[in-house]
Amino acid sequence: MSEVRICAIGTGRAGMVHALNFRWHVPHARLVAVVDTDRERAAQAAAELHLADRGFASLAEALAVTDIDAVVITTPTFTHASLVGAAAEHGLHVLCEKPMALDVRECDAMIAACEAAGVTLQLAFMRRFDPPFVQAKRQLEDGAIGTPLMVRSLTRGPGLPPAWANDIDTSNGMLAEVNSHDFDTVRWLAGAEYDEVHARAGALKRPDLLATLPRFYDVALVSAGMTNGTFGMIDGVCPADYGYDARAEIVGSAGVLFAGDIRSPGAARVTREGGAVGPHYTSWRERFAEAYRAEASHFVECIADGTTPQVGGIDGRAAVAAVVAANRSLREGRPIKVDG
Repeated sequence: MSEVRICAIGTGRAGMVHALNFRWHVPHARLVAVVDTDRERAAQAAAELHLADRGFASLAEALAVTDIDAVVITTPTFTHASLVGAAAEHGLHVLCEKPMALDVRECDAMIAACEAAGVTLQLAFMRRFDPPFVQAKRQLEDGAIGTPLMVRSLTRGPGLPPAWANDIDTSNGMLAEVNSHDFDTVRWLAGAEYDEVHARAGALKRPDLLATLPRFYDVALVSAGMTNGTFGMIDGVCPADYGYDARAEIVGSAGVLFAGDIRSPGAARVTREGGAVGPHYTSWRERFAEAYRAEASHFVECIADGTTPQVGGIDGRAAVAAVVAANRSLREGRPIKVDG
């Protein structure tokens, strides 16, 4: 397999996870540049990644001095559509972080641009590559619990995301920035599209933010009806304080499946006085380290083999459509049909 030259666009928390993986942990991948509009941060990230002078303020700058085959985009959501379009224009394959975009119109434009350019578009829904979630999906397909009746997925993060992500206008809020994975997980495990969603939310942890962000929420619950009759449920809390928590439960006609665990591998202690005590995950980077690497490896393999990614633009679009409908449900206080 030939080497795939990768440029990381965005050097925040998720950006550096991807950059470090492509730099050191993904076979047949070579990280050749990093891009950040903050030139100082770009240079700092390049130094951390041992890339010398390969930190740039734009993709155009990077392309002017180095050969690139693909990009991983981890910038704020409102920049995704333009960056994916620019990458496609240059014939670059794209791994795009969630949420894919702000609305389905942007998603459609991104999909069309990549299809026209003949380049790969993969969405970074890393739970699709996480062993417990993969095992649950396989057991579902094997009929291990009969027909799925209800799928519940949750994400609870220990701290607030960056300031721009708390603004509904620039991010679509917590349901997009935190719970996009859950919208994808419910659809993936249910094996069906969203038909209708009904959401409730509130600023229960940080009501002080309502003074400047009147539509802000940090606790949310979404019920969904899927096109095959399966029920879906999504819950999110951020900040949750107690740690990082990402799990799914699938109730079937003949049993139940669980994917994910708040407890991390390690020693546990049980005493009469203190009960059961054991380590638990405090970071998404720790919880999904293996999944992020598998996701990146899959991206490189798809480029090399010319195959279609397991999770692509259509999947990203479906999650965005459901999030947009859920936010509308919050505004209008009623169930909303999801734009297919």
